Formats: sequence, structure tokens, C-alpha cells
Amino acid sequence: MIHVNFLTRYLVIPTVLALFVLVALVIETKPLVPPNQDPTHEYLARTRQLLSTTVQLTQTNTPERLIVLTGNDLTAAANFALLKKKLEGHANCTIKKNRLKLMATVRLPIKSIPLFVNFRVIADDSEPHAVIKQVKLGRLAIPRVVVKWLLRGFLNFTPLFRYSQVSDQLIKQIRIVDGQLQVAVNWNRDALSQAKGLITDLADKERILVYNDALAEIINQSQLKRFVRLGPLMQHLFTLAKSRSENNNDPIAENRALILVLSAYVNGKNIAQWLPLNHQPAIPPRREVLLNRRTDTAQHFMASAALAMSGHSTLANMIGLAKEMNDTHSGSGFSFTDLAADHAGTLFGKTAVHSEDKARKVQNILSQSADESLFMPNIKDLPENLNPVDFAQRFKDIQSPEFNALKRQIEERILACSLYQP
Repeated sequence: MIHVNFLTRYLVIPTVLALFVLVALVIETKPLVPPNQDPTHEYLARTRQLLSTTVQLTQTNTPERLIVLTGNDLTAAANFALLKKKLEGHANCTIKKNRLKLMATVRLPIKSIPLFVNFRVIADDSEPHAVIKQVKLGRLAIPRVVVKWLLRGFLNFTPLFRYSQVSDQLIKQIRIVDGQLQVAVNWNRDALSQAKGLITDLADKERILVYNDALAEIINQSQLKRFVRLGPLMQHLFTLAKSRSENNNDPIAENRALILVLSAYVNGKNIAQWLPLNHQPAIPPRREVLLNRRTDTAQHFMASAALAMSGHSTLANMIGLAKEMNDTHSGSGFSFTDLAADHAGTLFGKTAVHSEDKARKVQNILSQSADESLFMPNIKDLPENLNPVDFAQRFKDIQSPEFNALKRQIEERILACSLYQP
């Protein structure tokens, strides 16, 4: 009894009181940011315009790009993010001279009582990167050293670690100058390729090993010396996923591991980087994987699927479009076939892990057939290898009616595939 009283007096009660005080400081009854007047489509339009600014056509060959964002740009992007996450809230960003102030309000999902979480960040210009001066969550001011410590821990000990590694190469400088946020990026092929290969480690180690071993067995049995089609690989692996899901009742986790392993193989990545040192996975013989009889289509499709299944479909689409705009100047030219493979792969990844019903539907369909048209339409007639002059003559820019018309046509073809039908 003494021991229990001691724990209650010196541990439980202080902890409960501390949590109560913390909640009281963080949750407020009035919103910091009142509802904005701009309609939803304005947020979408301005956010799409940011992408256009990022990958705008330019005749320079320098890999460095300067992205310039205003307070209105950041306000639109933040509000669009809240809408995408289906949060009831509003955000506002202002930039005056060399100071950026971001405020956001999210209403808690309690119908009877209006309760809000208010968030405020103030950043000032510095070289080479702007620095955060103040962070407040409700009435709770978080010291800068704590913010820095939390951010470092969040990046280093979560799947976002890979994003931070790539951002170190992509982002050269962040400044707040003359009422603008200026981000200098190294917009080169290597950095974009690394960003495209980002995959959060959502599949557990045991499942990764299972699908890797199954893939190695399939490849070893193949009579083909150099090429193998993606369709038959899908059929074999999703047959296994369907069987395992019936036993463990976790089709989403099975699909995640399958896509992770298959994407790594198609794109020539070693899955050992995601496994403990004491696990030595089987190494499947190297074969070029074909989709629509092309290796690059398979690579685009599976890389986008792996990124999208992690919940980053917008990033997958952005990276795909950015890479094509980059290729317009420094690579093989703009390719609508690659862009179509990116979009199809993104939808495939989202569908495969969207819900248990969708996950099982994917397993049922793909385990019964090796037909690639189930998940990837015919894209042979799409234009590709467009240099800057050809692209400008035919499509002007990525906001033009001509570009959007072809983009819609591609999306309609993808949605017509059996796997994506309601």
C-alpha cells in the first residue's frame, strides 16, 4: 500500500497534472486564423501554378533553379494541404521584408464544443538558410533549441530520413528576401532520380524477405535470359499475396511488401538496405523487366507505385512531371509515355493499399491473369523525345489547353483499365 501511494503521489498525479496543463495551453476556444474568403478551387489553381513555376521551361542549361514564393502562394498551398487531409481549418502566411509568419488553425472534431489547435511559426532571413525564430502551439511557446532537437529527431528516426537526405542534395539555399521566400535548388537528373526512388519503409522485414525469395524463385525458373514481362511477375506474386492474406487477414501489408520488393528489382535497387545486417536476402538473377515492351515504362510505373503506396501520390506526380521537364533540356526530351507510366503507377500504388477491400480486389484480379492491360493502358501513340522547341510549338507550357487536353486523355485511358473500375 505504501508503494502504491508513493507512485500515486510522486508519479501518477504529477504526470496527469502536467498533461492537463499541456492540453489547457495547446487547445483554445477561438481560432487564430478566421475562415478564408477564397474558394477551394483558388487554392488548387494557385498550388498547381507553383508546380508550373518550379519546372518552368527555360533555355538555360544550368542545373540551379530559383523558386520564388509569395505569402499568397504559401497560404494557398497550406490551405490546399488542409483540404487534402480533410481537416477543418485555415492557414495564412505573410512575408514582410525579411520575416515570414505562418499561422494555422485546425478545429478539433468535436461538434458540441468549438475547440481549436492554433499554430504559429516566425522565420527570419539568414545565410545560407532562413532560421525559425519562434514556434507557438496554442499558448505554449516552444524554444528554438527544442524545435531543432525535435525536428532532427523526427527526420533521423522516421521514414522521412530518406527525404531529408535527398533534400540536402536538392536544396542549396533558402532565403527570405524582399517579401519573398526564395529556394535555390539543384534541379539535376541525379537528385531527381534519387527523389523518385524514395520509398518509406512501411513493409515489415519478414514480408520483404518472403516476396524477395518468391521473386528470386520466379526469375530463376524463367527460360528467358535477358527480359521478363511485368505482367507474369505480378500474377505470380499477387497469387502469393492472396494466399497469405487469407491466412493473416492483412492484404494491405502484403501488397505493400510486394510492391516494395518488385519496385526495387525493376529499378535495380538492392533490398538489403531495408533489412538488418544479419539478414542476407536471396539475390534474383538480373533481368530487364518490360511493361508495354519497354523497360523504362516498367521502371516509371513501379517507382511511382512504391512512392504512392506510402501516401505520397502528389509527390510522385510532381517528381514525374519535374523529371520530364528536366529531360526536355538535358536528357532525352519530354516523354508523355513516361508521364503516363508515372500516373498509372501512382494510381496502382494508391489502389493496392487504399483499403482492405481494394487490396483484396487487386489480389483477386492480378492473381488470375498476366494481362498488363488490366493496370496499364496502351500508350504507344503518345508523343515523346520532345526537345524544348518541339514542346513549345505543340504544347506551349504545362498550363496550356493543349497540354491539359492530352493529360486528361491519358488519365481517361488509365481509369478505363479494369483494375481501377469502381
